Amino acid sequence: MKQKKPVAPAPDELRAEAAVNEILETRRGGHDDQTENGMVDFLLEPAVDGEGPRVALEVSSTIDPDRQHLWAGLNRQYDQPVPGLDGDWIVEFTSQARLKKISAPLTALLLRQEQANLDTIGLDGWDDSTPDDRLPTPQHAADLQELAQLQVVRAVRIRSDKASGRIFPTQLNFSVASSTVDTISPYVDAFLAAKGKNKVEKLARHPDREGHLFLWADPAHRDITMSLSRGFVPTDSPNVPAEVHTIWLASFHANQAVFRWTRSGWSILEVTAWSGEM
Repeated sequence: MKQKKPVAPAPDELRAEAAVNEILETRRGGHDDQTENGMVDFLLEPAVDGEGPRVALEVSSTIDPDRQHLWAGLNRQYDQPVPGLDGDWIVEFTSQARLKKISAPLTALLLRQEQANLDTIGLDGWDDSTPDDRLPTPQHAADLQELAQLQVVRAVRIRSDKASGRIFPTQLNFSVASSTVDTISPYVDAFLAAKGKNKVEKLARHPDREGHLFLWADPAHRDITMSLSRGFVPTDSPNVPAEVHTIWLASFHANQAVFRWTRSGWSILEVTAWSGEM
């Protein structure tokens, strides 16, 4: 049987490892290079002999793979001005948008908005240029229908002397930022009940180590980002199986802060290893 070629850890895994090593004062003793099945992502050892924990660390995320694929395509498709457009437009796509297929009709739609001197078109009444007390014109109604077919939620023109005909993509957010942290423990519970089961099984293979699970939150869950940024600490606890000693929860949009849960509860800790990485 041909031996598998070793694979280096992914960037999000390295960021997670850096945070845990800094906070726990550990160092890497081994990692999953994908040459064997069922290995944990990292085996961490005390940085000083005989002191500090021995850790089995699994790294995961709840980031929607469709959204990841969408953003990879958006970064390629709209990395320069769009021929024909005069203004700059913020366009909100859904994860079902087929970027290459909709590129030409979307540009034509935005050109019609510019020609009609309209700054907003959206599927919700509050974000559309149609006045509240009127119905859309036949042409604008047709444009709204096409917008829905293109899997685009809204488009807003930025009026500026420096406009260069760019499309600045954004994404459809599926949640609203909350001023409380009541959603965080249930968020972890939902992960552990589904995708997290495999992670827990891998940690259970190392009963001689502390089992740590590091979870990257989906950017759409802005309550997690807000809570980290503002220092809101949950007072409840998720339902964590005995095989897991510590839960880490982080957001790519909340630099230098990470949630840590142990049997003593939640806390927020600073991560200087992430400085300047965003």
